Amino acid sequence: MLSREEQLFNPLTKKSFTFLRSTKDTDGEYVRIKCIADIESSRKNGFVHIHPAQTEIITVTSGSMMTIVNGKKIRYNAGEMLVIKPGDAHQWWNASSREQLHLITEVRPALQTEQLYKAACALAQARHAEAHDAPDLLHLAVMLDHYADHYVIAGRWTLVKKAGFKILAAIGRLKGYTPDWNYKLLPESAR
Repeated sequence: MLSREEQLFNPLTKKSFTFLRSTKDTDGEYVRIKCIADIESSRKNGFVHIHPAQTEIITVTSGSMMTIVNGKKIRYNAGEMLVIKPGDAHQWWNASSREQLHLITEVRPALQTEQLYKAACALAQARHAEAHDAPDLLHLAVMLDHYADHYVIAGRWTLVKKAGFKILAAIGRLKGYTPDWNYKLLPESAR
């Protein structure tokens, strides 16, 4: 479990996450996360996805956020809020090429959201560094299968992708892969 104010960074999406209220703080009711998306954070740096059992409430605190929710593209500016219900296919990114996007997101119930964020950032960190032992598709499949009640890749061919990742996850587990990866705090210069 992450401690409050612990910061994670995803070098592939160019987003940093600071947990303001942890699962422990709220007895599992929710987690509250401050996110900063760099100007380099774009639509191509993420997946359209679904939270099957969680509601996500996003409040833009500064900058501008572009979203796609259930196929509809909408822009949100500072002070505006978006509520994403369980099952809504969505993706968001920084809409500006000149300023960072700052937002607060609250995920209800918390479930294992902190562990998912940590695993996803660690996986991205290893892929970004192109380390000789960087996780591969089988490792990603094991992680997505483990957190399937939190995060499911959506979009075209969702059922086919889901079935394919289930098969890959089974192969990955047979090879000894686990859903976690070691996250290392990166120095500012490496971000």
